[in-house]
Amino acid sequence: MIKAGFPDIHSKCKVLLVEDDEAALAMYASALRMEGFYVRTAADGVAALRILESFDPDVVILDLKLPMASGFEVLHELRATRLKLPVIAVSGHEPGLELAKRNPDFFAALRKPFDPNDLIGVTRRAYQGSH
Repeated sequence: MIKAGFPDIHSKCKVLLVEDDEAALAMYASALRMEGFYVRTAADGVAALRILESFDPDVVILDLKLPMASGFEVLHELRATRLKLPVIAVSGHEPGLELAKRNPDFFAALRKPFDPNDLIGVTRRAYQGSH
């Protein structure tokens, strides 16, 4: 169950959610929107990079195993222009998740599957920490 949030705090927070699992993408996007976040989505790394050309998110939630370009490749491109943008890694792939946990370019790393409330909480902290 999604906990009631603070829409006034989050309504200004723009999130790019990058996830190739269609069901997970829909569920997590819906949970974030219910909390008042403005969410754009991408289902692969190339689509995420295209969206980033015209969308300036406050937080990026990035699956590590993506088609077209991996989450690590997206992160590399992202850091070329947006050094301080908080990026949350998500993955069910253990080696990639361990790499993300040790990488200071990630704000946090979540192991899939996870509770939507955990994603909301870490997204809230990432946004508040950057503003």
